[in-house]
Formats: sequence, structure tokens, C-alpha cells
Amino acid sequence: MGKIPDLPKMPFGQRPPVVDDCDRPACDDVVDAMSAAIGRVQQKQKQNVECPPSSPELGRASWTLLHSMVAWYPDTPTKEEKSMMVGFMTTLARFYPCTWCASDFQEKVKEKPVRAESRTELCQWLCQQHNLVNKKLGKKQFPCDMKTLDERWRKSSNPKCKE
Repeated sequence: MGKIPDLPKMPFGQRPPVVDDCDRPACDDVVDAMSAAIGRVQQKQKQNVECPPSSPELGRASWTLLHSMVAWYPDTPTKEEKSMMVGFMTTLARFYPCTWCASDFQEKVKEKPVRAESRTELCQWLCQQHNLVNKKLGKKQFPCDMKTLDERWRKSSNPKCKE
């Protein structure tokens, strides 16, 4: 495996120097997001309540992470990157904290293995997996074309997403 480059140590709340991937939406608001998260944690601590996430909370957070990850997967991944992504999805299916969800995802990965040959293939594979879950839950299906996926998960043109 390739070594992940070390980022410079920064005092909390101070923006790190620009790195090559900071055109990603997540970089713009990292300090605000961390502050909000810390505020929520502090509020829960004040209430003396620290609860594990519910299944719906865990599901929403997981789908957000996964869709955001694959949106930034390389268009032409290396053999190592393909292997790592397939391994990540397989490991997630094995260790996902919702037992029923993990079992279902393992079955779906066996039926339709992870397609990590390109960003397009991976994004569409994940979207299809998400739609299978949504169908079981009686939720709406999402279009899996790249224009729609990129608009939602990579770079939105909606001005409200820039706020």
C-alpha cells in the first residue's frame, strides 16, 4: 500500500494550508463542521445523555460518507486503489454495526460485486445498492446517472449549497 502523506499539525480551529484536494466541498467548511459537531457533543454531555446512533441515523450518515467517497474516487484508479476500494466495501459489509444491514449488504455484494474499475462504475454501483435498500424501506429510488450523482455528491450548482 502507498503511504498516505502526513498533513501538518495545526492548532484546533485553524485552517490547514491548502492541499491539492481542497477544491472538494468538504474542505470549505471543515472548521465550521467541526465546531458544530463539538457543539452537539457538548450539548449532549450537558444533558448527560450519550446515546449510540439509531439505525436510521447510522444509515443516513453511512450513505452520505459512501456517496461522498465514491464521488471523489479516481476516474482511472490504479490496481491498488481498486483493490483498496473493493476491500473497504467488503469490510464494511462484514463489520457494519447493524447486523441485519450487514448481512443484507454482504449478500448484495456477493450477487453484484463491487465495480471499482472507474469512478463512473463505482458511483453507479453504489447508487444501485442504495436504491435496493431504499426499495426495501419503501423509500424513493434515485437516478443513477453521473450528472445527477455529481450534482448531488461532488459539485452542486445550486447556490444554496454554496452557503
